[in-house]
Amino acid sequence: MASPLKALTAAEVATLVEELSGRPCTARRVRYLLVTGGLGTELPRRTQGQTRLFGPLDVALVRLALALEADGTSPWLGRVVLTYLRDDLVRAWKSAAPLALAVRGIHASLEPALKARPQWATVWIPLRDIWRGLDGAVEKMCGRRDTVWMWRPVAARDVPRSSV
Repeated sequence: MASPLKALTAAEVATLVEELSGRPCTARRVRYLLVTGGLGTELPRRTQGQTRLFGPLDVALVRLALALEADGTSPWLGRVVLTYLRDDLVRAWKSAAPLALAVRGIHASLEPALKARPQWATVWIPLRDIWRGLDGAVEKMCGRRDTVWMWRPVAARDVPRSSV
């Protein structure tokens, strides 16, 4: 039975990002970016051993952080860029706007991806490339499991989640 909830554990997010991007990723890194860094959609404290679950937007943010590092940005600068542009990135992905993340030094902005890469941009990452294949991959991974560990196995559809 496929899970109607499109949400993944930190370990599943790390596995999925590794499959999609070909870059190493760990559950610890996912938690660092999304929970400690405050970038994720599931931030409230979990009690009684409940597992925190992450959605497609969270996966996209982790994938973008890895893409920034692959293009030569330091992990610190990547986290700062994602922190300050998080809401704009989420709006861009939800609207499917053709935008790209452009970084110049310590400054970053969202630019139209339909134009050529500006000369001043040291990093240029089209957001549609980050999202490409993500929904299908999340659904496929969610379909692989019927239960989620929350101190005991719980049906994936019954897992409490503050946001979807």
